[in-house]
Amino acid sequence: MPLQHIIYQNPHAIIGIWRLTEPEDFFLPHRHLLVRHAAVLDSIHHPQRRLEWLAGRYLVWQLAQRLHLPFAGIYTDTHNKPHLTAANGHISISHARPYVVAILNRQQAAGIDIEELRPKLQYLAPKFLTADELKMAGTDLPRLAICWGAKEALYKLYGRKCLVFKENLLLNHLTFDGHKGRLQGVIRLAEQEQAYSMVCGRFGNHVLVFTVD
Repeated sequence: MPLQHIIYQNPHAIIGIWRLTEPEDFFLPHRHLLVRHAAVLDSIHHPQRRLEWLAGRYLVWQLAQRLHLPFAGIYTDTHNKPHLTAANGHISISHARPYVVAILNRQQAAGIDIEELRPKLQYLAPKFLTADELKMAGTDLPRLAICWGAKEALYKLYGRKCLVFKENLLLNHLTFDGHKGRLQGVIRLAEQEQAYSMVCGRFGNHVLVFTVD
């Protein structure tokens, strides 16, 4: 069974994580459900990217079944944000080899991101974190990865390509004990500001961050 673990669930939201080891042939019996337009999949030439693309959609299908929701496939809008074709919920998908993760929320937009603990984040941090966020994260690689992942999750939740990580996506109140934690994310636009509660956790060499109600 490819679905490794349900890490969060309430009556209207669910998150799953999958350690992807299956070949592309695994998805062939379900291709009609996962691929709305063959040209989209055919345009993805890198084998690993094709696997992750298929796995993300398969995972959302599995989550929909657990929430007893109909599943008629996934489409992406002009900003490349994925949506359920049946319009009965909100989704977000992320992957960092070998994992694929997804969130499905029946009631409101959601965001999720998984990140590998990459040392280069320590050098990139000043480019995507404010001075206050840098102080909050320190030099701890997992905390830096959580901050990057949190901003990626907020970016996916908003779903439009007009946000600057350092200006429009802000973080505060990070608490992290080395295994799990919480923080607050803020999407700040010229006309409004919206705050989101977020949960973070580490497993192995990866961290996971997602929005919660």
